[in-house]
Amino acid sequence: MSKLINVSDEVYNKLTELKLGESYSIVIKKLLEVKSNKEKLLSFAGKGDINLKEIEKLKSEWKNWSQKYA
Repeated sequence: MSKLINVSDEVYNKLTELKLGESYSIVIKKLLEVKSNKEKLLSFAGKGDINLKEIEKLKSEWKNWSQKYA
């Protein structure tokens, strides 16, 4: 069963960037999954197809964390 939700243009554009051929439901589900930075980094282990957007996101999250807690 599908539901209709309203999002801002900014959110829609960001979801569209992340979509990459997947459905919006899958993209939102992935975003809702709680993963630690360690799990995110380990998900790259042994893969040749590293997602550069995900790496930049991790770098940004690490920088924010280190500024806050280090």
